[in-house]
Amino acid sequence: MADNGKKLGFGIIGCGVIADFHANALFELSGDADLLGVADVNYDAAEKFANRHRIRPYPDVPALLADKAVDVVCICTPSGYHADVVRQAAEAGKHIVVEKPMAITKAQLDDIVACCETNGVMLTSIAQSRFSRSVVRTKNAVDEGLLGRIVTADIYMKYFRSQEYYDSGSWRGTKRLDGGGALMNQGIHGVDLLLHLAGPVSRVYARAKTLARKIEVEDTLSAVVDFESGAIGVIQATTSVYPGYPRRLEINGEKGSIALEENSIAKWDIYSGSHEDIVVQPAAFSSASTPTAISLDGHTRQIADMIRAVKTGTRPTIDVYEGRKPVDLILAIYRSAEEGRPIDL
Repeated sequence: MADNGKKLGFGIIGCGVIADFHANALFELSGDADLLGVADVNYDAAEKFANRHRIRPYPDVPALLADKAVDVVCICTPSGYHADVVRQAAEAGKHIVVEKPMAITKAQLDDIVACCETNGVMLTSIAQSRFSRSVVRTKNAVDEGLLGRIVTADIYMKYFRSQEYYDSGSWRGTKRLDGGGALMNQGIHGVDLLLHLAGPVSRVYARAKTLARKIEVEDTLSAVVDFESGAIGVIQATTSVYPGYPRRLEINGEKGSIALEENSIAKWDIYSGSHEDIVVQPAAFSSASTPTAISLDGHTRQIADMIRAVKTGTRPTIDVYEGRKPVDLILAIYRSAEEGRPIDL
């Protein structure tokens, strides 16, 4: 357990687009964290990233992991590499912040859990939307029973990604490194929120197609889900519709309904409730057509939660077990689409 008064040393592994969010979040948290450096398989890319953020470029990943000043690593590599890098970091005794998805196969998920348990390290899987104030308010309303019995819970993710987007990285849209398409890459945050608000899923029945992009994985998917609570719902994800629309999550109960547009409350209709301080507004940020159009706040709050966990020796809010839940569901959805039948979880 780290000294509560000591700043934690952080390193970033992988310096693609999302790594900037981790770097900037850590600078926001400079009272508790020091971003020491970055490593990437492409040293030139690491050097450019380091120069931009005025940090150290490590010659390679083993060099970063060998640095005793590094307490926590942020893993920002392509999805298919997450499990291998998590293993290396865990074996080096580093705590881990890993971008979504935590991994892309059941075997990888099992290996990550085992590595963290064996080496006594903490892991948080990025699910920054959960830390939004509107999402927290919605979760509290559901848990307090303000909506009554939940009847339906649905997530609609109608995004746009051009062919050029997929062509911009050799890993994008591949089964081996992206793990899936519209649902695994772009849709996983929505799936996580649906599980967070509506609870576990017991059965899925899905259809997936590649309709508009030249990629190995789906660009369009719809699934019907049964929740353990008895509620039913829809998960819909696509990256093929122009111009792309903000993610919309609707949760409907016998006594009330709430709709979230991205991380903002768009509808708050509760039969016996008050509207006293509910602000209904359009989404301030939406990655519907631009992947980087997301707020920094969620990453900052989640990394702050990880710092708290490491310093106090308690679990992060979204730990290794929580982080695998949306991936397990997505894998079941893919299996249903491939086999053309309902899958029980």
